[in-house]
Parts: sequence; structure tokens; C-alpha cells
Amino acid sequence: MITFASLLWDATDKSHEFSRAYDETWAIKLFNGFRRHCTMPYRCVLYTDRERELPKNIVQVVQPDLGKANDYGDCIRPYEMNVPMILVGLDTLIVANIDKFVRWCLDNPGKLALPKHPYESWSINGVALWGGHNPDIFGKWRGENDMDWIRQFPHERIDDLWPGKIVSYRGHVRPNGVGKARIIYFHGRLKPPELLHEPLIRD
Repeated sequence: MITFASLLWDATDKSHEFSRAYDETWAIKLFNGFRRHCTMPYRCVLYTDRERELPKNIVQVVQPDLGKANDYGDCIRPYEMNVPMILVGLDTLIVANIDKFVRWCLDNPGKLALPKHPYESWSINGVALWGGHNPDIFGKWRGENDMDWIRQFPHERIDDLWPGKIVSYRGHVRPNGVGKARIIYFHGRLKPPELLHEPLIRD
């Protein structure tokens, strides 16, 4: 079974301004997107700093220090589950069927796939597809920045595996439209709460 995972914690003094708009409603929207666009067995897991009012189908992993000690580095924590997983931020849209990504995770234990940065040569981890079965990703992590840490592990490029299917809003969708995208991730500015006037976000 695949795990769809994300994280939510109350803003701290280290939180960027653009991440302060997220609350339980955005977690519900995200996991509803997975529900609409996946036909395979799955579970939804939210790492959070406190118990929240959420539908029963969203498993809450409560870690009170989440986001406080390691800031955004805590986005590594879901890797402790060590299971096939699609890990995304709350600033992610699921817009079409994702079964092929689920199958990749289930069929590739130990493998990791990350998107290319739209503007730079390195990968970013706005979306991570992972086959599980590699305890080192979490086990050897000591609080490093999540993006810097995850890039150190061998990984495939999502853009090479499925061109145009998992894309950046700012780098791809805004200038070119949705096209054949199935997952749209947001990085830097702009974020979905700032774009509610756009039909893609509103819908």
C-alpha cells in the first residue's frame, strides 16, 4: 500500500511568511485530491505538532516539537515510516490520475525520485516519490535542511521519468498552462493561498 504524506505545524519565529496561511483545511484539500485521483489502496498520513480536527481517514502522527528544533528540516521526518510513500507539501495540487507514480513507488523499493529545479541544476524536494526500505534517510539525519539532506541520496529525476507530469507552478504552469500535468507543486513565491482568484487553485 502507498502512503501519501504531508506535514503541518503551527508557525514559529523561523517560519517564512508564505507558509503561515496553512491550516487543517489545506490538509483536507490535499488529501481529497489524492482520493479523487488514485484508484489504488492508500493511506493518508499527516505529521503534525498537535492533535487536529481532521477526518478519521487522515492518520495524524503527533510530534510536539515538529518545526521547532529543526525548522523545515523536519520535512524529513515522514521517512521514518520507511514505507513506499509520496511526500508532498500542503502547497501541492493533485489534478489528474497518479496511479503510475504509485506503481513506481511500490515496484522500486529503496529508490527515490525528485524533481529538477526549474531554474537551477539541482533537485528540489517539493514532491518526493520513494520506494521505502532505506532506513538511512531518516536514521542518519541529524537535523539538516531537508532539501540539502535528501539530495545527497542517489535519486532519479521525475522530469526524466515522466516529462511534464509533475511540474512547478511558477516554472511551468504559470507560463505554459497545466498541459498534461498530474501533480503541481509550488516553491518560493507564489503559494496557493495567494492565488485563490485563479480557477485552477479555486477549483
